[in-house]
Formats: sequence, structure tokens, C-alpha cells
Amino acid sequence: MTGKQKALAAGAVLTPCVGLFLLLVLIVAVLNGSMSAQAGQAAQPGVVSSVAGIPPVLLSAYNKAVANLPKLRPNCTGMTWSLLAAIGEVESTQASGSSIAPNGDISPPIYGPLLDGSGVGGNTTPMYNTTDAEKQLAGGSTYARAVGPMQFMPATWISDGQDGNSDGAANPQNVFDAALTTATYLCGTGSADLSRPEQLRAAILRYNHSQAYVDEVLKWKTTYDQMGQTAGNAPAPGGTARGQAVVAAAQREMAQNIPYSWGGGGTAGPSIGFCDGKNGYLNGVCQASHTVGFDCSGLSQYAYGQVGVSIDRTAQEQYDGAPTKIPLSAGLATLQPGDLVFFSLNPGSGQGIYHVGIYVGGGQMINAAHTGTSVRQEPVWMNSYTGGGRY
Repeated sequence: MTGKQKALAAGAVLTPCVGLFLLLVLIVAVLNGSMSAQAGQAAQPGVVSSVAGIPPVLLSAYNKAVANLPKLRPNCTGMTWSLLAAIGEVESTQASGSSIAPNGDISPPIYGPLLDGSGVGGNTTPMYNTTDAEKQLAGGSTYARAVGPMQFMPATWISDGQDGNSDGAANPQNVFDAALTTATYLCGTGSADLSRPEQLRAAILRYNHSQAYVDEVLKWKTTYDQMGQTAGNAPAPGGTARGQAVVAAAQREMAQNIPYSWGGGGTAGPSIGFCDGKNGYLNGVCQASHTVGFDCSGLSQYAYGQVGVSIDRTAQEQYDGAPTKIPLSAGLATLQPGDLVFFSLNPGSGQGIYHVGIYVGGGQMINAAHTGTSVRQEPVWMNSYTGGGRY
């Protein structure tokens, strides 16, 4: 309330007409302030509506966990959907292989390896150390195992599990429950500011005591932060007629189930490839030398050739030659159908490009992936996506 509003509220002496007018002004001002505050809350600038590779219900669970966290951990700040998404990526590749119901339940359930001593490190947690409740969470196993999309140990879930969808139960195989539990677990029970790098690293290390794990999670958090800058905040552009024609050309090869062949394909279409001592083999046997097909850059060169655009042969050359570059930091929302998407072991650098696909929209690409596969459509590989190119 401004100083003028305070004076009016205190009962300043006014003539009837002026007093009524100013009283109306005060009411409108207060209501506008209230509506603005509500609008600010509704906007939730840290929320994104869609991100390539993350199922919509799961992304909603990440957003909801961040929104509800202050009720459970009022002294914890700096939590983001991208941090939860990074944990979900490393732990279960965003619940890959399971369907997610609108209420957050996943099917089939996700279970980690049995801690029966056969895994790396020889960790053994036999049944005699496990309660009946833990055994039930572990799917009836006689050994403990991590459970759910965020991979909690049963004992940890029993002590820390949260009800994220308000159905009266805390279920590690429910993405709303798992996301909120992950958020509270990362925060701990004291004060925490996860916007501070040292506290963020400590929180992730508490989740999994491995520096390599921390580095992997932080890498994915950076990727999702970059994607979230634009992804889901605007409708996907339809692109140009030429871009759509490039996609259509690739789709025709996919419909014919054209196989992958290292070194195969080009402007004229699929062709026999070759083996170079490293590539083109399947189970130790050279496949490319007798397979008529495409490799990744052969497919993109062919699809562009169908619309009269000549591009170079290798993925690195196609990236270098693209007149317009779409940086990693722009996410996928600025890509148009027909753009090329490039992949590198050093994402964002534009160097060491080892793969290329043709963007079709909605976070999907058509590509010739590797020996033993055929031309196919699949999500853009965000773990090594380095940027896009537009011709």
C-alpha cells in the first residue's frame, strides 16, 4: 500500500464526492495489486510446459514438486525442475520403458539391480536385513534393490517418502511422489541454498555418494537448463515448404525400412557401404560391404538432394557448411522441420561431430543410427546434442 493509500485508510478528511472517488481508486488499486500478485504466482517463471525427451506427466511432477517444496522445506531455496529432471535422467532415463498414468503411477514398475553381491562393488543386502515393508517395495525380492523412477532404496523410502499427488499414499512407483521425495531429500532437513554450487554438489553427493554421479547429474542439469530457456514456451514452428519436403524424403526411406550401412548412401540414394576396421560391423562381421543403405550423413545428403540443395557428405562437413547455426543454448524450440541436428562428444563445441539427424518437430528426428538398425524416427539424443544447422 502506498503512502496515499495508507492515509486514506487512516480516515483522511475528504469532501463526499472526492472522498468517494478516491475510495474507488483505492479499491481498484488494492484489487489490481492482488490480481498482479496472483498473476505472478500463476506465471511461475521457473516452470516449463514441455521438454523434448521428458514425458508430459513426468515434467508436470517435477514442476509440482518445486511448487510444493516450500511447504515441506521452507528453509530450502534454489530447487529447480531441471535438477529433478537431471536426477530422473541419470536414474531411469525419464522412466524409459514404462508408461505413466495421469495420476503418476508407472507401469511396469521400475526396479534396480538386486543387491545380491553380483553387481559392481559386491554390495550385498540380504533379506535378513530387510523388513517386510522393504521386501514389498522391492517387489518381493529376497534382496534389497532401488525402486521407482528416482531409484530410492526401500528403507530410505519408508523413512523419507512423500505423497506428491495427495492420494493418501507415498508410492515410489508414482512420479509425483518420487519427484517430491527427491526434492525434499536433496534439501535435507536444515537450511540449504541449491543455487550455490558447493551446496548443490553436496546435496547431489548425499543422494548418491559418487563424484562421477554428481558430475553426470550436473551435466544433465545444464542441458535441461539450456533446453528450458525456450523449449515448450512457444509452439513449434512449421518451417518452410522445403524443410517439410526434406522430412518427407527421409520419411519415404524410413517407410521402406532402408538399413544402416556405414559409408552408404548419398544424393543418388542408398548404396553399398564399407567397413573401416572400426565401423560397419555387427557381432564382429562386416555388414556394410554387402548392405545397400544409408549412414547418417548419407541420409541427410540424400534428403536435401531431393529438394535441390547440395550439402557435403560427412556430418562434420554438414555442420561446418550450414549457413545458419542453432546453438545448443537455444534448445529445441527454435528448430524447424528439415533442420539438421548434430551430435558430438563435446556438446555445444561444434567439434568432433559424429552423427547427424533430420529434425521433424516435437523433439523427434529421423536418422540412420548405427549398424543393425534401419532408418527410424526417435527422440533427439539430448546427452550429446550439440546444435542444429539450417540450409
